[in-house]
Amino acid sequence: MDNYKIFQDGVHSVLKVRWTLKCETPLVIRNGQSVTYKTPERSPAKSRGLNVTFLWEKLVKPEDTQKEENKHEHEVAALHYGYEIVGSEVKSYHFVPPSSIRGSLRSWTARYFGSSDLLTVITPIPQEQKIARVDYINNLRQKLEGQRNAYELIGSLFGLAFESLAHADDAGNAGRLQIETERFANTTARPISINGTVSQGLAGPNNARRQMTVRNPLDRVSHASKKNGGLHHFLEFCQGETFAVNLTILNPRDCDLGLLSLWKREMEYGLLRLGALSNIGRGRVSFVKKEESYTLWERPGASVLDNLEHFNKDEDLPENIKNDILVGFWQSYHLPAEKLKEFEKSLESYI
Repeated sequence: MDNYKIFQDGVHSVLKVRWTLKCETPLVIRNGQSVTYKTPERSPAKSRGLNVTFLWEKLVKPEDTQKEENKHEHEVAALHYGYEIVGSEVKSYHFVPPSSIRGSLRSWTARYFGSSDLLTVITPIPQEQKIARVDYINNLRQKLEGQRNAYELIGSLFGLAFESLAHADDAGNAGRLQIETERFANTTARPISINGTVSQGLAGPNNARRQMTVRNPLDRVSHASKKNGGLHHFLEFCQGETFAVNLTILNPRDCDLGLLSLWKREMEYGLLRLGALSNIGRGRVSFVKKEESYTLWERPGASVLDNLEHFNKDEDLPENIKNDILVGFWQSYHLPAEKLKEFEKSLESYI
């Protein structure tokens, strides 16, 4: 499981996967910050929530809410976004962070294949717990010595990190899986919605449709609305938004493609969800079929997959890979999306 074992023959092949995902339910990806929204001082009961104004650049401090002029201003958790420089302007845009996709895939894989202690075994112990760390290292080394198991597969793909460099050589590994995401593909700027469209204009990044959902907290015992506690407000990306995910697997194995097939199937079934609040139905995605591709790049003379017959050799390169950096150096193969499930048998025999 060490790096010298994974790459003992160097990087002889690369599998590049592109998925375009569509939100079948709203998606919540928070960034740890807040957005300020303002309610009108007087609003008829029937139009409550229709005239909310979002103040994207204003921060509300707890002490400010006690002031008379700010009592109608509130906070709601913001969605993940980034910045880019366009000309002389700094613009913001919404996107799903790769770490969110990676975390969802890793957690699901650990639960699906491993025993109840798998996540505990592959989660590092804090450095200050010295005695527990020694037991952790010994336990992890023992698990990784057994080839062809869930511990080895997850550690090989996602990597294993250690807080202490003293143990980095024991089982540390950067992993063979790399994930990149692209921004939401919405091109029509729309204001945030809450019980209808907000009419006060745009707020923040507008490359994705967003809505603010209001939930009434329920009592755990009676399942009725709580008398105290107020309403819960949170922002979420709307159903129907799309974004692209690019996965790169170095030195892919047949079992890796079988795992890709499982991830895809479980996402479409709604059992593998992204982001937060999946317990209330958020984070289900589907695949845009015509925008799904699997390309294998192979070094000349390398024999990488046992089931390479499912791939088609690219004699005339497709448009989407003509500009790849490996063009002219390595041979490329294309896997039809419907053939991906053929590799699940290899995964079953591996684990």
